[in-house]
Amino acid sequence: MIDAPPPPHAAGTPVSPEFTRAVITPRRPVAGGRRVGLRLRFTSPGPAGLRVEIRRGRRLARRWVVRAATPPGPLRLRWDSAAAREGRYTVSGGPAGGRMKRLGRFTLRSGVFPVRGPHGARGGVGLFGAGRSGGRTHEGFDILTACGTPVVAARAGVVRRRYHDPVLYGNNVIVRGAGQRREYWYSHLRTPGRVPPGGRVRTGQRLGEVGQTGNARTTPCHLHFEIHGPAGPFDPLPRLRQWDAYS
Repeated sequence: MIDAPPPPHAAGTPVSPEFTRAVITPRRPVAGGRRVGLRLRFTSPGPAGLRVEIRRGRRLARRWVVRAATPPGPLRLRWDSAAAREGRYTVSGGPAGGRMKRLGRFTLRSGVFPVRGPHGARGGVGLFGAGRSGGRTHEGFDILTACGTPVVAARAGVVRRRYHDPVLYGNNVIVRGAGQRREYWYSHLRTPGRVPPGGRVRTGQRLGEVGQTGNARTTPCHLHFEIHGPAGPFDPLPRLRQWDAYS
């Protein structure tokens, strides 16, 4: 007896898709503010309704519902992580309204090192809290590097201010971090900066070049970098060390 072939899939008939392959890019830990790409393949007797989720622990970060995805794919999805918190994220997928299974994981970092080139520190004078004339204290950290070295956004966000201060900061760019109550200051730039106020920047996007403007006219070339929270500036060195380790 010859087995009859299975009946063709009829439109509207429920199907049970099964994901067979998932590629998450980039595969290395990525800084928040960069796009995460998903490339998914699945099996199904016909067009299928699919659900894909990204979660940090139990907290949902992003969900897609595709009503009629055609097998075997690939199903391509992109997630802009600009407002996401650092940590380990899980990607899960399954039939829309059905049981999900884990497809993979990726890690988001808090940012990238703001200087793209050989660099060092100015020593005690460049540390947060170091004394300054007039009873002031140093409110950031000085990254020693050659003039003209590219300066990039440590974290995605919106340029809040871009101005020239001839007394202290010189050419200064202030970026409000996406999804954060923080601001990132980039000072003594060679020029006022490439992105106008209100412009959005991606993590790692070029903002300008290291210079000697403001009160850096008589000092070695360096980037003065500050991070401000709701209570004001705080020591950025722990973050800088973390970013420098993998940027």
